[in-house]
Amino acid sequence: MNTTQQSCLPVEVLTALYRRALAQAYLDACTAYGVETGYSLDELQMTIAKEVESYYVRQHGAKLGMDIACAMLRDMVQPDILVAKPRLTPLGESMMDELFRPCLHTTLDTTLH
Repeated sequence: MNTTQQSCLPVEVLTALYRRALAQAYLDACTAYGVETGYSLDELQMTIAKEVESYYVRQHGAKLGMDIACAMLRDMVQPDILVAKPRLTPLGESMMDELFRPCLHTTLDTTLH
């Protein structure tokens, strides 16, 4: 994980920014591949928070868990979300495909990558 970046924003704010960027990048990628997720942007964000972020909080506690979750979400999107439209990294494609594959409205063999 890329842990060299420092920010003056609280980790909760950064996590929310990366969560939204990840959800938008996933929707954009699905649209580009002609895949219907059946999720809205808000529903994707809630699922990411519930499934990804809460996993790390349960495993490592509130502070360290949020730091790890934020780093994981940051590693799932590229480039810097403040200067360009976010895209999924290979890690992001893999993780989002695993999380949302059961909900995709195409053939059973369809994956995002």
